[in-house]
Amino acid sequence: MRSQIHIRSIWITYIRLGYLLHLMTIAELVCIYALFHQLNLVEWVQSGNVVFRALCITCLVCPPLFPQCDARSRFQNYKQVKDYLYIHGFQTRIIKPFSYSRCQRDAVITAAEELGMQTECQLFFKGLGYRWYHILPDFLFQKPIYLIRKEFWLNTFFANKYEPKIDFKTVFKEIDAERITSLFKIESVI
Repeated sequence: MRSQIHIRSIWITYIRLGYLLHLMTIAELVCIYALFHQLNLVEWVQSGNVVFRALCITCLVCPPLFPQCDARSRFQNYKQVKDYLYIHGFQTRIIKPFSYSRCQRDAVITAAEELGMQTECQLFFKGLGYRWYHILPDFLFQKPIYLIRKEFWLNTFFANKYEPKIDFKTVFKEIDAERITSLFKIESVI
């Protein structure tokens, strides 16, 4: 397991684990730009009631922030799951709590992929009945009232920062050193 660790740039990982959220942000920004351009909102912003304009502008500008807050929270999930998978190996009890939302599943799959456990992880999610088109979180169908609960907002948009227990760059250097040493041993035997 330890020899299958892949280290990526933190930015590449961040984009991969939240690609749907980043696409949502881009789509929202394009829509806002088109709305401003089509309705000449720039002229409207410069005239009229200041409080009303500020409220309207805030309602237009805030939606792209929510997917980015969600992506940040999923990055915290990614770091946590990657640590647990590295320490304990692949165990379904580790990833099951993160299976109820597509964004969380993407974060878990990204962590599992970097540790060489992607296939097991994807098979587990497939066994639970999740497919690529299951984008909406489960609670929207089971308990939609959860949308207005404090736990939803804290877990989805404001997850606590997780400090990784494992320094994977150091682990990767150790693995490379072991590979090089084993290559020299094989060459010296021949």
